[in-house]
Amino acid sequence: MASDPQFTIAASPRELENARRLVREGRLAEAEQAFRGVLRNQPEQVEALRFLANAALARGAAGEAVELLNRAANADRSDIGVLMELGVAYRAADRRDESRYVLERALQLSQGRNTTARLLLANVLELDRRDELALAHYFRAILEAQSQGQWLDDNSTEPGLRQLVRHAMRYVANGRRALFDAALQPVRASNPEASMRRVDRALSIYLRESEERPSDPRQRPTFLYVPDLGSTPFIESQPEWLPSFLQGVAAATAEVDACVKDFAPVYTNPASPFSLDSLLSRGNEHDVPREKRLPVYQRGLLHDSPRKHAPRLLAALGETPLVHIPRHGPDAEIILLPVGTRSTLRFGRTNSRCGMAVALSQSSSLQVIVGGESRPLAAGDALIFDPGFGVEYANAGEGEARVLAFEIWHPDLSSTERAALQAITEAAVEFDSRLQEIG
Repeated sequence: MASDPQFTIAASPRELENARRLVREGRLAEAEQAFRGVLRNQPEQVEALRFLANAALARGAAGEAVELLNRAANADRSDIGVLMELGVAYRAADRRDESRYVLERALQLSQGRNTTARLLLANVLELDRRDELALAHYFRAILEAQSQGQWLDDNSTEPGLRQLVRHAMRYVANGRRALFDAALQPVRASNPEASMRRVDRALSIYLRESEERPSDPRQRPTFLYVPDLGSTPFIESQPEWLPSFLQGVAAATAEVDACVKDFAPVYTNPASPFSLDSLLSRGNEHDVPREKRLPVYQRGLLHDSPRKHAPRLLAALGETPLVHIPRHGPDAEIILLPVGTRSTLRFGRTNSRCGMAVALSQSSSLQVIVGGESRPLAAGDALIFDPGFGVEYANAGEGEARVLAFEIWHPDLSSTERAALQAITEAAVEFDSRLQEIG
């Protein structure tokens, strides 16, 4: 049987352990010879193939490394570690298409969770000058790794990855800055004399180039903080359109009743951890909601029930400075609070918007609590507040409370600042969509 050419003698445990011992002792040249001995008896032994491939890469023999790692990959096509090493070898051999293919396969096998595979893939995409895709993969790899306590500094980064991680962070910082600068360029060109100081500071904070924070620790917008835009929970200004708006809302009482009657909860998939929506604080996610929230607009999309039943209400909202940004705003909802209940605490996305709460006709009186400060709100009245302080509604009356809540632009922003902040948000939404699409 030993003379049969089809018969392969398996490497003995002693041969394999000897090779491993030599590696542990740092005798790498001897370890390489020992692993070659292992392969003579067991040509597809994966550990030996990987060691020899990495040794070949270290001396610049990328072609040999590719051949060895292909043999290892053929032995186990689901080994993510082998696929990543093969991707590196293909990259070293300047075979970028093959490198990208195997790294995408490694990422797919990990269900998108292997941050090292994503980092390596981003690097290959960068070498291929596919800059937008490289930026998205680098950024997502960094976000995911840091959420797991990795890549925060050299101590939390594997030594072999440190140089590439540092490069990725520089690439992301420069790439995101360039992306937002490009988005703002048309606004600057159209309004060369307008002051953009607050917007520039806001963007620096968003990109983590600046450590500037709100002076009041209660103010915690989850997406974008604009400095020097007030720091009080409630906004005292009364816009000129408010009386007409309240009349329009009062005339839509029957429409609101129809929407409430037609209400059915809408269940959606959880937001991507990279989306703007995931940045919204919704209190304890395990809490059972104590209120019903009937969406009117959600991320700019008009829901069917108000479309069918509430033309007057929609016309009234249309007279306000709603924030119209595709896939982002406006947001508007009708909140129903049973007697004796208090809504979940929510923090707004940015202080460049004001929250507005209107107690609808026949609503029980309630309290609007912003930043821990409470104001009464009677039926037919409105309050304007900074949602970055966090808002709750409490019904201490004897009947159901009904609140129309929505976002409007902050009245102290200039038209140029609004245009600039809209451009920043649109760029952020587009980038967020790209992060979700890459899987």
